Amino acid sequence: MSGRSAGRRQEEYVHMLGVSPAHILGRPAEPVYGEEATRLVAGRRVLVTGAGGSIGGEIVRQLSRLGVGELFFVDNDEYALYSLQRELSGTALLDDSHFVLADVADEAKLNRVFAWARPSIVYHAAAHKHLPLLENSPEAAVRTNVLGTAVVLQASIAHGVERFINISTDKAARPTSVLGMSKRLAEMVVADRAGSANPGTTVASVRFGNVLGSRGSFVETLSWQLATGRPVTLTHPAASRYFMTIPEAAGLVIEASVLAQAGETYVLDMGEPVRILDLIQRFAALSGAPEPRIVVTGLRPGEKLHEELFDPSEAQRPTAHPRIREVDVAENGAASWPAIRSLCARAATAHPDEVRRAMAELLAGADLAVLAS
Repeated sequence: MSGRSAGRRQEEYVHMLGVSPAHILGRPAEPVYGEEATRLVAGRRVLVTGAGGSIGGEIVRQLSRLGVGELFFVDNDEYALYSLQRELSGTALLDDSHFVLADVADEAKLNRVFAWARPSIVYHAAAHKHLPLLENSPEAAVRTNVLGTAVVLQASIAHGVERFINISTDKAARPTSVLGMSKRLAEMVVADRAGSANPGTTVASVRFGNVLGSRGSFVETLSWQLATGRPVTLTHPAASRYFMTIPEAAGLVIEASVLAQAGETYVLDMGEPVRILDLIQRFAALSGAPEPRIVVTGLRPGEKLHEELFDPSEAQRPTAHPRIREVDVAENGAASWPAIRSLCARAATAHPDEVRRAMAELLAGADLAVLAS
């Protein structure tokens, strides 16, 4: 079977079982917006990076429903932009200048885009997110997740963006992986730049856990394994994660953007953590598939048995939204422009182990014993 045919077949398997992420979690998935969120985006010019991804794409869809004025879509994946335009307009000619092919770490290109688009609000969802891949290629995490965040934020500040929202992950809390370290550094970049932002620019990060049904996620793999009769792979029988649906996550990101002030990190309420084995069994039962054979593969380097939403050093505070809490991310100069540029230069040529150590050195609050292993 060709790679292209195999890709189509896997997409078919994902939808074959007919079980939605909301059914798996057993709670409503549709977001409910407050009046302030609607007023914030209505009629505004909004730019979304990573617009072709699962979270970025859902933010785009929800913004469209909320009456956004003009949308700009930035992604470095041609097919993702093609698919997004086809969904939004029914065509996929890719001749609309609102669809921008760009690497978020490309400073010159991003500044040209911002000068032309003049967005009022930026949702920065572009990121590399697959933990094992980034363990082997930490330079990619540094370039996209760390430098990319700094570049998009600097462009936002330079071009008078009123509100900048960085999408983070629970793996940034007490990070034990390259992914977690890179996203923690990205949160620190946002905290660091908050003090130098224009008076009219507010910035913040939004942190949440695993999103069921996102592209390349656990549910996609599970669906394919069940539909094809293969064993289901599980890293550890006791492993648990925080889960939410794509609409939930995107809706709460938009709600959190109302709260943004000065570089703080907002943490979304994801309910209680779910044991992955329980989720597998519930998915199989709902789909009518036979009880699967489980193959335990072991935790991968950098992977936690149980994820956390907060670092032990972080003081949590409630916000005006009942499902959003707030923390201040410590900033000690590790995320300054010189420090980030030095890390990027080192990452471009160093061995992966050296890159991991360099990232750990910038994170005094990280678990160095784990990171050094």
